[in-house]
Amino acid sequence: MKNALENHPYIQSIIDLNEKHTNRHLFHKNCNALLLKMGQDKSFLNLLIQRNLLDEGFLNQQWSLYHIPYLLIYENADFNLKIHLFTPLEKKESAIAASCIHHHNNYLLSSFAFHGSGYESIIFNKDFSYNIAQNEAKFSIAKHFHQKDWPISFVDAWEPHLVFNPENLSATLILWTPDKKRKTDLLRQNRILKFFKKPLRKIINLLGLAQSAGIANSQTYQFYPEDYKIRGILEDEFFAPTRKAVGADVDEYSVQTIFKFIQEGSYLEKQWVKNNIEKWPLVYQKFANMYLNNEPIPAIFAKSSINIPQKSFNKTDVLTAIKNA
Repeated sequence: MKNALENHPYIQSIIDLNEKHTNRHLFHKNCNALLLKMGQDKSFLNLLIQRNLLDEGFLNQQWSLYHIPYLLIYENADFNLKIHLFTPLEKKESAIAASCIHHHNNYLLSSFAFHGSGYESIIFNKDFSYNIAQNEAKFSIAKHFHQKDWPISFVDAWEPHLVFNPENLSATLILWTPDKKRKTDLLRQNRILKFFKKPLRKIINLLGLAQSAGIANSQTYQFYPEDYKIRGILEDEFFAPTRKAVGADVDEYSVQTIFKFIQEGSYLEKQWVKNNIEKWPLVYQKFANMYLNNEPIPAIFAKSSINIPQKSFNKTDVLTAIKNA
């Protein structure tokens, strides 16, 4: 299904831009107008939702709390297009961090906030320092913004950033690419080599070739404020609980989020749903029936705690810790 929309004019235009612009920053910049059109075109959104709900792999996947609820648009070795869905906290607290300060290694990210309240975010300068022995990091702020004020935001490779919880269910149309085209990019889509991902990464890191190969370092940290300092936690340790969080409840949370988004925007033709609902797993049928019957799908809320010692932190905690560094 991943290339089901390949012949759509929007996707063909992005494929053409990808071929034209070897420079990945120029590629992102020149895709902005297309991202705007895609996110504002309800007929296109209807079509891409249909493509996902016709895909056996998408319908039968095992969701986890590590993966943001999403809809896939298109992907190849050079770029990935998705819709990511962000749920609010139950009390709508928009100054509470949704995760830790982190970067996406060698990936560039453009995001168009086209549905819901959007979220506040801080981008930090790349030249941060981290003293592992003292467990103290120093960051400086490059840009502090809300998505409503920067609808198509951009995060550079290796650029630390922080996302806060939205006030309401929000959707962003995202474009991911590596920071440059590499001969190794095709390996990411090789199913056989994926089984050897960890051993290969270990060898590459031992040789000191991580950044040139476009992969994460062997030890990557996420950062959070504590006792007026910025502390670090190994990324694998930070994500361990959410990667393990799977099962029927998580599947329901993810599917409910998708259908709440569909219902809020009336993004899916109801006659099409009627024609296809019997093909879907029961958890999809549950919320699809609510959508068909105009029954309000209950709000979904993000978890109020994350895997750090004090379990959560807010914007003031971060700004104070950076000022004191």
